Amino acid sequence: MPVQESSTIPENLPDPKLLPTVEVDEMLTKIKHSHGFYYQVMNLEVWALVETLDELFPGAWGQFMTNRQVAVKQFLQRDPNCAVTPKNSGKDAETVGSEED
Repeated sequence: MPVQESSTIPENLPDPKLLPTVEVDEMLTKIKHSHGFYYQVMNLEVWALVETLDELFPGAWGQFMTNRQVAVKQFLQRDPNCAVTPKNSGKDAETVGSEED
């Protein structure tokens, strides 16, 4: 898919303080529409990837989402006071405390 410009606003804009309010509002509206279009394209690309994945490996997306739900639940249930300290910063959360120093 070819890369598209994120907005149609020219690069060499005059000083915003000198622009009439109407032009600023129009530019803001164009930017909002541009960002909305960008997110719609991203959603379409993700959907295409999911469909392709499911065609090549049936059930893979469902399994991914199941694993993701479990991971999110585990993340939300973890101790919020379990911060990484300089002593154990090189280890992941599962191995902290399981090895002797």
